[in-house]
Amino acid sequence: MTLAISTILITSLKLAVAGACICLDRTACGQLMISRPMVAGTLMGFLAGNPTLGLFTGVLIELLWLHELPVGTVIPTDDTLVAVLASGIAAAITAKTQLSDPAASGAVVFLVIAILLPLSSLSRKIECLIRNRNATILTRMETQLLAGNPDHAIALHLWGIYHFWCYNALAIFITSTLMLLIVPSINRLLPAGLIAVMDGLLIIFPLLGIASLLSSLHRKHMHILFVILALAFTCLR
Repeated sequence: MTLAISTILITSLKLAVAGACICLDRTACGQLMISRPMVAGTLMGFLAGNPTLGLFTGVLIELLWLHELPVGTVIPTDDTLVAVLASGIAAAITAKTQLSDPAASGAVVFLVIAILLPLSSLSRKIECLIRNRNATILTRMETQLLAGNPDHAIALHLWGIYHFWCYNALAIFITSTLMLLIVPSINRLLPAGLIAVMDGLLIIFPLLGIASLLSSLHRKHMHILFVILALAFTCLR
């Protein structure tokens, strides 16, 4: 069940490179909606060797934080980063260790999300750090434009995107490496009965998300999105 160090490093590097590119779509550039957890989870699952589990994990993450909106100065939880990590790690573990038991795969997803949930608040801090770093670029761009160097100003603008990619890639690489080391070892020690229970407990994550959505049903078209996500979760289960 334990993964080789070389396999872990290669997998983490792949997840970091691809995941950081997906995270750019959130706010830095593109905004083509591939950063939504459902899509990001599927893409990371495909990369890690288990797209079905990646989609399933992405749906759970989508439900958990769909109610958070980036209104005004509010910086919501970076559900894209969480989805990239959870889907990539869970899919990689099930694919590399060749888990065929659905309950065992469900237990891995539960374990990964349960570990990442307390760490999800760090995503806000990472984004704040990136934004503060990029805020200093604006002054330098204005200086270059006033000096008559538009090419230098454009280059500085691209550095903002580069900062987003680097910070996210580093966060994904470190987190996925640690979790690929820890999670298989923990899962290997769990008794079969507890694994079955953890697989059943996966329902708590969509229930939390559904509860949050129910409190937001007064918003226009929110009920339609709720029904679609509920049907998607039912089909996946």
